[in-house]
Amino acid sequence: MKGKKLLAAFLLGAVLCFVPALGYGEIPEWTRENKVSYIDYDLLRAMVKYAMRNPNHLIVDLYDVPYGLPRSKITEFPIPKDIDYRNKIFVLVEDRKHRAIFSDKSGIALLDQFKRELEVIYSYIEGVATNMNSDVVAVFYSREGIPLGYFYQGEYHLWENNER
Repeated sequence: MKGKKLLAAFLLGAVLCFVPALGYGEIPEWTRENKVSYIDYDLLRAMVKYAMRNPNHLIVDLYDVPYGLPRSKITEFPIPKDIDYRNKIFVLVEDRKHRAIFSDKSGIALLDQFKRELEVIYSYIEGVATNMNSDVVAVFYSREGIPLGYFYQGEYHLWENNER
């Protein structure tokens, strides 16, 4: 009986010697291929840095929009018809439920809050968008997902009378 166990252990050890060590010290080549543009990568890094450096941050999505927004984002978030967002950095800013910084403000106070928040966000994307007034379009939403206002061509606007 001891001989059979010893033989089985020896054969198992011999078989395992011939099995290649999969993934041992090698990084597959496909992980080094660039499949994303520099702008998309830089915007993703900016979102992560913004979230990590601002613990009570707003929900911010950054998009490079060379040809227009993806259909899923157009249906999910209303956008004013008069905004030309092609070839711009499109910023969607949602108030977090626990932060609620947009909920108790209206009028000029709300526009000032939009300005403060967008200037902080812009500080993370300055390398991609060199001029905030011409390169950035932003839409601001309440914690319930209701559109409150937008930034376009250097001006902040309240949503009040805009249609989709």
